[in-house]
Amino acid sequence: MWTFLLATGLGMLFGALVVWAWQRWSLHERLSRALDQLRQEHPAVTPLQRPLLGDDPLDAVLSQLGEALRHLEREREQAQARQQQLAALFDHLSDGVVLIDPEGLVLGLNRAARSLLAGARDSAVGRPYPEVVRDYELNELVARALAGAEAPAGRFVELGRPRRSVQAQASALRGADRPLVTLVLRDITELRRTETIRRDFVANVSHDLRTPLAALQALVDTLLDGALADRTVAEDFLRRIATEVEHLTRLVNQLLELTKAESGQLQLARVPTDLAALARTTLERFRPRADAKRIILELASSDALPPVPCDPDRIVQVLANLLDNALKFTPEGGRVRVELAHEDGSVVVRVHDTGPGIPSDEIERVFERFFKGDRARSSAGSGLGLAIVKHLVQLHGGRVWAENAPEGGAVVGFALPCDCA
Repeated sequence: MWTFLLATGLGMLFGALVVWAWQRWSLHERLSRALDQLRQEHPAVTPLQRPLLGDDPLDAVLSQLGEALRHLEREREQAQARQQQLAALFDHLSDGVVLIDPEGLVLGLNRAARSLLAGARDSAVGRPYPEVVRDYELNELVARALAGAEAPAGRFVELGRPRRSVQAQASALRGADRPLVTLVLRDITELRRTETIRRDFVANVSHDLRTPLAALQALVDTLLDGALADRTVAEDFLRRIATEVEHLTRLVNQLLELTKAESGQLQLARVPTDLAALARTTLERFRPRADAKRIILELASSDALPPVPCDPDRIVQVLANLLDNALKFTPEGGRVRVELAHEDGSVVVRVHDTGPGIPSDEIERVFERFFKGDRARSSAGSGLGLAIVKHLVQLHGGRVWAENAPEGGAVVGFALPCDCA
């Protein structure tokens, strides 16, 4: 009896062990097949590629899945960081970019595009592109790109207020799940402005050189044709030749000086300087010229101006150029007033005239080299004076500006940092 019971118990125990071993093997196989499937579907997840280790397959799988999840979380964080970097890069591109889906809806646009497009002031994402672009030529470019036409040549359009010159290009991006159209807007306003300045510079240099050279040629030809025999005529012609040569020399010297100032090669001998005394001395140099036109010269200065660390010779040059301009454009019986004041850590100098003023569209250009506005068409200046003023003041760490006075006339001023301690 006891033998039967013992045999039965051992048989049951053995059977249980067999069942347990089969279940364990079956679980291992199912988990291995599931892991193999995961490995095939996610070959880039490194923790899943390792074999199962350990006695307990369930613990091994849970450990491996935990590692895989942590790996995926790190990958997600890195992808999110890269996405944020790309979004920041996209938003800070100097060119405006608009992304448009095949249905013609705006998917995204960067800061430069928002500043150029009138319809992008409000939320533009998700709206039809014609509502955002609001320009017939740009709409036509995008429509052609959406239709799959070959990328057309870029177009030049005027956008925004104030108007900006923009080069536009639309093209389709193939290869994505859905083809997208990119509209690229390149602001070339400054490029156009620089090109205009270059053309004006070449034209003005040519004109300012051609005029005295033509005069010299005519005078020399006349002398060679027999005027040398008449001493009085010959002396008069030689004086005229000397005047034209002096004009050419002055023009070349101004160009050289301006080039040095622009490149920072001009050396400054800075010393503490009383600008009021400097202005008073410079003003007296121009008094005979002012008296000849019955122009009143005035100097108004605040009391106890602090000294300014500057090169006195260069600042005299600045003052002389400003006074020369003011006297040139002030009519007979007018007034030129020089004001000095201490403002915000700087000594400010303003030169007022009672001339015709400066056209509003020319104020920003008066400091360009060779620029001559409408009020200077008949003047004999080189157009370099205010350009030299600007660069000399900037070399001193100052600033310069031009404006029209409310009571009429122009005001050109500059400010230099002072020793205010």
